Formats: sequence, C-alpha cells, structure tokens
Amino acid sequence: MAVPVEDLKSLLQSTRPEATLVHVAGSYVVAGAPELATKALSGALPVVTRDELLEHVGGWPVTDSDLERVAAMLSAAVDNRGG
Repeated sequence: MAVPVEDLKSLLQSTRPEATLVHVAGSYVVAGAPELATKALSGALPVVTRDELLEHVGGWPVTDSDLERVAAMLSAAVDNRGG
C-alpha cells in the first residue's frame, strides 16, 4: 500500500513524543509513543519514525521530491512486510 506524501508531512509536523507513522486497518496514522501502547493501535505496523524520516531525507529542509523518494521506498517496504 502506497505511503502518501501527505502522511509523511504530517509526521514531520507532529508534536507527539516519538512520533511514528504506522499502518493499521488499511490506512496510515501518525501516533506518539503513548498511543502506540493502546488497544486501538494494537497490531499496527510501524513504518517510520520522525527521526528516521529526517535521516532518510538528509535533515532539514525537506523537499517534496525528498518525500516522494522516501514514500516510494517505504511503500515497497510495507508491501514486502505484508502491510
């Protein structure tokens, strides 16, 4: 399932502690560490943390083309993991 660039932008803008993009029930959700421990996100597939995303794009500033490149890579990884 394709990782939307908009979801990566939301991840970068999130103020949640230890923000992570996860795949759950056919969609992507940005969640913080406390939310990841809830029953609602039980079984969610972690895709990328904000820190990992910034590492993939080489830090700030982040361009749309950077995010498109990473989205394609993450989409392939999610597909390979059965997401």
